[in-house]
Amino acid sequence: MYISSTIKNSKGIRNSVTQLAKFIKETMETKKKIVATQNLNFFIISMVEEIAFVVMAAGIGSRYNGTKQLEIFGKTELTIAEYNMQHAIGAGFRQFYFVIDDKLAEIFHGRLKNFLPSNCKFELIYQKKEKSLTKFCNRQKPWGTAHAIMCCGRVMGCNFCVTNADDLYGHDAIFRMAEFLWSVEKKSQTFANVAYALSETLSANGTVSRGVLSVDRDSYLTSIDEVHGLAMDAHDGATISKDSLVSMNLWGFTPEVFKLLEGGWHRFKQNISDIASDEFGISNFINSAVKEGQCRVKILNTSSRWRGITYQTDRALVEKILNE
Repeated sequence: MYISSTIKNSKGIRNSVTQLAKFIKETMETKKKIVATQNLNFFIISMVEEIAFVVMAAGIGSRYNGTKQLEIFGKTELTIAEYNMQHAIGAGFRQFYFVIDDKLAEIFHGRLKNFLPSNCKFELIYQKKEKSLTKFCNRQKPWGTAHAIMCCGRVMGCNFCVTNADDLYGHDAIFRMAEFLWSVEKKSQTFANVAYALSETLSANGTVSRGVLSVDRDSYLTSIDEVHGLAMDAHDGATISKDSLVSMNLWGFTPEVFKLLEGGWHRFKQNISDIASDEFGISNFINSAVKEGQCRVKILNTSSRWRGITYQTDRALVEKILNE
């Protein structure tokens, strides 16, 4: 359960503060927790003690031709993940986990140590190479987004959201995800995804892959289909509308997801066809879990505009948005 409250004018401040103080006292007596964001106009009542923010940053950036997760943008010269983290801190996140390639550990450690305020903590998690699977193959790429999340299992004891390091999600999107995470019990098998319109996520500079969502009347996911080769000027218009909702990997999970991931990883290994390129991806994993009735996924709407970088030429638009 969560409650949002906005103090709209000075006349109501005294009454609002008095009521809030009384409410906090009563709530704390029942061992619930009040989390106030930096804006001081948004209050969440929660049964969970904390929430965590995960950034998947182990990708090799083959189409970008560089480590885009470390590229800096805007007047403040922050990475895209750091812009997302600013919103996350405002929404009450205090624990941050980065899933990375171990070769980038020193750089990430230096940036995060300087970026995060003293009341936040971070941990670097190395995405496993799974050498037992690659004895006879020189695999270069990580094992996929679901595998990256699975690597967090040993440290994650609270509800958490998952993000891509190269996707700028926006203030409203991250706040909506925080609302969900504060409100859901840790033992719940109901998860969440913040969805965007396909038309808002295409690149003018080349094709992209997107998880296209099918949603029921109660805003729960019924299926997610990973579609490749989507472009602004031409895509499979016969079956996919540009108004379709898509996932940009802003997911919300409880710790219950790790049991499902272990099972999914076991099945994935049994069905690998190409050791060099097959990936244990979050879209296919969630699609199977939903269809098998192992979990539910609430689809959250947002007023935020998504921006991201797939190609070097995407930089200009991201810079423009951040400098507005």
